[in-house]
Amino acid sequence: MDSSTTGNAERTLGMGAIAHYIERHTGHKPSRSTIWRWGLTGRLAYRRIGGRLYTTETAVRAMLAADEQRNRGSVNSRGEAAAARLENLVNRDARGEVA
Repeated sequence: MDSSTTGNAERTLGMGAIAHYIERHTGHKPSRSTIWRWGLTGRLAYRRIGGRLYTTETAVRAMLAADEQRNRGSVNSRGEAAAARLENLVNRDARGEVA
């Protein structure tokens, strides 16, 4: 079984449920090997039970939020770098350095 609930305990997700949860929230369904890699590299908090990987909805939401924050920062950095290059080019052109 991929997911379960017990009383007030947090919902536990197995590999299949993790992939479907991420697909519902991002539009992309990760492979099982990708989910394993996220767990092994510390990107996704998990527990191994009987050789299987399990996590919680909270852990998946935290990972997705961290990814969104990281992506937002990298887009801003790329945009700022492009703006700096453009400004440099305009300044060089004004000085007659650009042919």
